[in-house]
Amino acid sequence: MSQPLRVVTENLPPLQILHHDGSTSGAMVEVVNLVLKKADIDATIEIYPWARSYQIASEPNNALIFSMFRDESREKKFQWIGKLVATNSYLVSLKSNKNINITSLEEAQKYSVGTIREDLAEHYLKNSGFIENKNLYLSSDYKTLWYMLYSGRIDLAFTNGVLWQYELKYTGLDPSKIKFAYPIPDFSSQLYLSASLDVDKSVISRIKDALSMIKSNGEYQEILRKWNIKQN
Repeated sequence: MSQPLRVVTENLPPLQILHHDGSTSGAMVEVVNLVLKKADIDATIEIYPWARSYQIASEPNNALIFSMFRDESREKKFQWIGKLVATNSYLVSLKSNKNINITSLEEAQKYSVGTIREDLAEHYLKNSGFIENKNLYLSSDYKTLWYMLYSGRIDLAFTNGVLWQYELKYTGLDPSKIKFAYPIPDFSSQLYLSASLDVDKSVISRIKDALSMIKSNGEYQEILRKWNIKQN
């Protein structure tokens, strides 16, 4: 008998939100729950730090994972079910840090940059020449990352245009202090619903069909409007 399907993600408002009472909400939580319902799959979404969710789904645990950037380094580690949402990424600084002037990623290497461990941004920055604990600093969660920026422990944080304001709101920090220092070039902007390699192909097919259905019948768009998430 195969193990039950697991569904893992991270706390990433407004896409995925873990509340103090253990309940979950968020735009992509609603999308994925609706997809599972349409596919007649009974599973509960589990929210962990990203590195743990990534580890669970990259091993044979019969697991789905979202919302995940797709790139060559991850391509063969997962089954890619479908696109969930698109977003652009940036390096941001505090407005009070007036010495930061960036026109390329090479220039950004003069500063300390923070991102989330096992996030695609970590691998992107390392491939672009950043070195951990020299000019690249990794956090297990976004709350820690933003506190590092606001306390001056790092100069820049890697974030994206959909999530940053919500992350700051839930962290209790003032978003008006943020400046967009540099738009990230050539970085995957699509976030996916994916699965571990051992998830049965028939299950993958049902989930793909369900995701296509809610995109074609308007239910997907209705959820994005509810959460005020705009797509191009």
